[in-house]
Amino acid sequence: MTRRPKHPDKDIERLLCALESAGWDVEKGRKYFKALCPCGTHQKWVHLTPSSSSYLKNLTGWLRRNTCWKEGEP
Repeated sequence: MTRRPKHPDKDIERLLCALESAGWDVEKGRKYFKALCPCGTHQKWVHLTPSSSSYLKNLTGWLRRNTCWKEGEP
């Protein structure tokens, strides 16, 4: 198993690690990371260069509202 490269933003990297520990697959694309839910229904692209200062907050909110991932659950 090869380890994916780290996200340049430490807070987003922490979120990606939390997703991986919850069973999500995180793959590196050219300009983004692709997070795939273990249920096979949900996926989310995480940009390498966040578009705004509230990108992490919006990303976390989207995951909480639209997927089976619950923050803080391994």
